[in-house]
Amino acid sequence: MTNIIQLPTKNEWRNKEFLHQKYVVERRSLNELAVELGVARQTISKQMKEFGIETRISGAVQNRKRGLAYGKKVKDREIVVHKREQEIIEKVKELREQGFSYHKIADVLNVMGISTKSGKAKWSGKTVHQVLCSIKES
Repeated sequence: MTNIIQLPTKNEWRNKEFLHQKYVVERRSLNELAVELGVARQTISKQMKEFGIETRISGAVQNRKRGLAYGKKVKDREIVVHKREQEIIEKVKELREQGFSYHKIADVLNVMGISTKSGKAKWSGKTVHQVLCSIKES
């Protein structure tokens, strides 16, 4: 019995349609393409420029939580609204309008068992303040 391993065709990174399909349509990263094709990331980047395929801003959208605002999430490599977290933000805004301090709002969230973005830490007054400031900026 023979195992067949599908290896990339030689110099597939020089094929405009292939790169367009993988990078634009499938939304693969330059690093993922480089690993898959066995070439340096810079090689892929250079070839994309030659073909006129516009590259995304490095680090703009990734599958990560750190640095992502509360109320947002990554889905299919796009930043989208996190509905449950948006509901919590609305509750926080209501409490603030009722005169609750940031610290008191944090206490309420902790008592209700609502987790922070990381899911590990407890809410603090500073965290509540940062969440409210981030929604004012966006």
